[in-house]
Amino acid sequence: MKKFAAGALLAVLVLLFTTALGLAFIHITGFPYTSDIEKLNICETSGFSREEVLQNYNAMLQYLSPFSTAEFDLPTMKYSASGSYHFAQCKALFRMTYLLGFASAVLLVLLIAKKAISRVMLRISAIITVAVPLLLNCAFLMNPDRAFVMFHLLVFEGKSWIFDPKLDEIIKILPVDFFVHCAYFLAALWFVGAAVQFALSSSKE
Repeated sequence: MKKFAAGALLAVLVLLFTTALGLAFIHITGFPYTSDIEKLNICETSGFSREEVLQNYNAMLQYLSPFSTAEFDLPTMKYSASGSYHFAQCKALFRMTYLLGFASAVLLVLLIAKKAISRVMLRISAIITVAVPLLLNCAFLMNPDRAFVMFHLLVFEGKSWIFDPKLDEIIKILPVDFFVHCAYFLAALWFVGAAVQFALSSSKE
């Protein structure tokens, strides 16, 4: 039981670290949004030009940065107080994810330095790290819209995440499929984390 608990704790650290790493990549590079603009026909469905779409999307990302102290503001799109509050919640979630990711990275480095990670821990952690994205991917594949709604109900307070496109125009350029693509990208990083652990456990004596 102790070995399983240790492996599960390692899996949590790996999942937190890879999630923060993936979120940072999406945040810094704009992936997969820049390609999704064409793939999901965002300009056509929203009525905004590509230039406007990117301008407002980048303004949103800049606000969500943990290093930004600016108030929420969109250069050319209307937004409500409720919409602004939702993005404040998102900013807090981003900040917490980055902090937990950083703390997890530090703990992982310490565990590696002290050689406190055994083959059994790696194997258990790898299995759990694979199981999580498999379960989440199944949920998304079965019903992406419901999975999206359930995530928001669990994570966000109240109904600020329910946007009226007339009041909060940014929702027009943030289709559900974009968030699904982000989820798949994060899941892919979890799989990579699991693969690395399997490889390390096989190389351990």
